[in-house]
Amino acid sequence: MYYSNDVSAELIEVLEILAPVFGFLAFIWLVAIVVSIVSYVLKGLGILNMSKARGLSNGWLGFIPYARNYQLGKVAGEIELGDKKITNMGLWMLLAPILYTAVFVIGYLIVFVPYFISIFTMAEHASPDAITGPITYLMIATTVFVLVLLFVQALYFLIWYLGIHKIFSRYATGQKPVFYLILAMFVPLAYPILLFMLSKRPMLAEEAPIAPAPMAPPPVVAAPAAAVAPVVEAPVQVVDAVVEDVVLED
Repeated sequence: MYYSNDVSAELIEVLEILAPVFGFLAFIWLVAIVVSIVSYVLKGLGILNMSKARGLSNGWLGFIPYARNYQLGKVAGEIELGDKKITNMGLWMLLAPILYTAVFVIGYLIVFVPYFISIFTMAEHASPDAITGPITYLMIATTVFVLVLLFVQALYFLIWYLGIHKIFSRYATGQKPVFYLILAMFVPLAYPILLFMLSKRPMLAEEAPIAPAPMAPPPVVAAPAAAVAPVVEAPVQVVDAVVEDVVLED
């Protein structure tokens, strides 16, 4: 009876010590849930508004995980990289995170599951030298796995950065799209807030190709005026002579 009371007292003391820790963890968990919900709503509304501004259908895809990446790519549109163009950006932004997740899961299964199986199998009856093989396999497989994962992750981030920067460029000029992109990368909640706030602004006009200037019509040359024969006045002497002849005849 006394032993049970001692255990209960010690348990109560431990719980009293851990109560603030549990309370803090519960608070963090609650904040994380609220932030996730706010982020989800802001991103969905931002993508929906941007889709309407671009005249795109299925803006509601902004509320569906992974599918929102496809809709973001459609909002971004075609991206130019030097003399190259990335078309169908929606498909690229959809496949990039799926590829990254698939490589991570498959690589984890290939690398670690065989290692643990071999270790547990040889744990009871194998000598220490027999463990060298699984450890060597683990080191090589882990190195290859990390390199492949880093490559896929870099590709994923590159596609995401290009798409988001193009979207920001539809609402801001100069260095602002780069500044917005840095905020979206490093400041919590900046990305969904920027999507929502920018979606409330009017989208910048598309850059239309410059049409060649119309050719000027040929100058109209006026027809030359008809030549008018000059009126030559008879000399005064001739007129006087004619008058004298008429008078003499009379």
